[in-house]
Amino acid sequence: MGYSFVVFQPRLCTYACILLLTLLPLTPALAGNSNRNFGGVGIDGKPRADGQIEVKQLVTGGPAHLAGMKIGDIITHIDGKPTRGSDFLHMLQYRLRGQAGTSVVLRVHRPGTSKLLTFKLIRRQLILPKVGKSPVSP
Repeated sequence: MGYSFVVFQPRLCTYACILLLTLLPLTPALAGNSNRNFGGVGIDGKPRADGQIEVKQLVTGGPAHLAGMKIGDIITHIDGKPTRGSDFLHMLQYRLRGQAGTSVVLRVHRPGTSKLLTFKLIRRQLILPKVGKSPVSP
């Protein structure tokens, strides 16, 4: 019985640590993505081989859609920092998303044009359409 307790105790500690680390991001004071203050710009992007982000979908009525961004646009800079060579998940979680009401400036290359476009967007809470409905207006 004493032996099984010794073996079980490290597992219990491991499980407790995993649970704590899982719940920690849900703490509103520590999380920029909590329900109360999470905001986004309404872009669903995919990483390109060079690290830049290609806009795959836009949330209808979201900040990016209302500002005139289009599917196929390529995000080259977020708040002045180049996306080329950056970590996609880091850019998504810490540069595009953030506290609702805060601004983010995107520099965008639109295929077929030579000039970079600049979009200043205000992050806000987004209501996503139900499954099966298109997130983009035609």
